[in-house]
Amino acid sequence: MDKVFPQLGQHNVFVSAKHEESCRIIFRENSFAEEPSIYVHSPVRSDKSAAPENQDSITAIVHTGNIDETDSQNWEEIKDRARKAIMNRFEEEGLSNFEKHIKFEICFTPATWKSGFNLTRGGTFGSIAHNLMQMGFLRPGNHHKKYKNLYFVGGSTQPGSGMPLSLLSAKLVTERIERRD
Repeated sequence: MDKVFPQLGQHNVFVSAKHEESCRIIFRENSFAEEPSIYVHSPVRSDKSAAPENQDSITAIVHTGNIDETDSQNWEEIKDRARKAIMNRFEEEGLSNFEKHIKFEICFTPATWKSGFNLTRGGTFGSIAHNLMQMGFLRPGNHHKKYKNLYFVGGSTQPGSGMPLSLLSAKLVTERIERRD
């Protein structure tokens, strides 16, 4: 961004008034809700090196469904709708002329996650569900029970999803290999 938006904190969540409907559309229809909840991260608030002086670095995340079994979703069209919904919500939240201040942007869709990172159905949590029964120690382990030299690392195995836990997964696997347990 070519300016700072002081209204934003480091972590911001704009919850949709239609949250229940949004969840139904995302999880049952594998699509995108027209009025999504939006998570916004502004790292400049705690790390001034995240953008040049008097500028901002902002990430906006909205949820979509994963790629369905027929792979029939038009992700370019969904991406355009999502971008429009984000810009509209930002205007409503007082981030005036937000779009005019964008220096560059990158957008990831489930198709991007699938092709670039080989994630099943383009899901950022891989093929594992993100629910209580698939968190932490309930996720698949990192050592194959039958093939003793096969290890797993990443967000779809223990200890869980997200960058810090994926890195911890790599550390745990490294330690296991060194111990050969």
